[in-house]
Amino acid sequence: MYTWPANQKLETRNRNWFRGVIIVVSDRLQQWLLRLGLAISALLLIRFAIDFSNGMAWRLAVPFCLLVVFALGVASANLFSAARSTSVRRLPLRDPRRALLLAAIPLGFLASSLGCMGLSLEGCSPFCTFVKLVWIPLIAGACVVYFFAGKQGWLTAIAAMSFVPLVPHCVCHNVGNAWWIDRLGASPVCYSWGFIVSVIAVGALSKGATLWPSIVVCLTIVAGATGFFVSHHYFQFPW
Repeated sequence: MYTWPANQKLETRNRNWFRGVIIVVSDRLQQWLLRLGLAISALLLIRFAIDFSNGMAWRLAVPFCLLVVFALGVASANLFSAARSTSVRRLPLRDPRRALLLAAIPLGFLASSLGCMGLSLEGCSPFCTFVKLVWIPLIAGACVVYFFAGKQGWLTAIAAMSFVPLVPHCVCHNVGNAWWIDRLGASPVCYSWGFIVSVIAVGALSKGATLWPSIVVCLTIVAGATGFFVSHHYFQFPW
């Protein structure tokens, strides 16, 4: 009867140690996912910028290229900032900056989807339809859970889930997709803007760095993708 409290303390210590290991593993996985995400985003967006610049008037190409540079710069600043800021731990769980960054993630993917397939529920491929109708709502659900729970594991899950829409699937042979379709048979570019929004937002939430610049660039991307959806599907501009 005298050993029970000692056993209880040992169990508590072991449980806390196990939780600590899980947190460390999750954080490291998250950072590697963000590094990979930044590299993939740079590849997709720079290739897209080159193709867009070659196929469009400079008045359209310059703002597009500047947004690519700004997006990759903010994502890099989040990823390669110093050790996690203590300010991220002091952010209230319902802080509006958290809400804006988390909302931008599914909105970025949705805006990318609208730019491709418009309001139609059926995309150019079955996978495109799956992403719009199933995967984006799942990402949105994970963002809602993280907003209320605040567990870093959910943020890592969001980062991992964001890679799925990059599977080459788009067969719309336009300025942005043509280079990839000619080589792979399908393009991974359609959701590249939504993906960089996720990389930026997850990096900002993880490190607590450049919160407002991250919010500004994420919302700019969402607004730009939405503007493209309207101009492309209703006014056939720029193609």
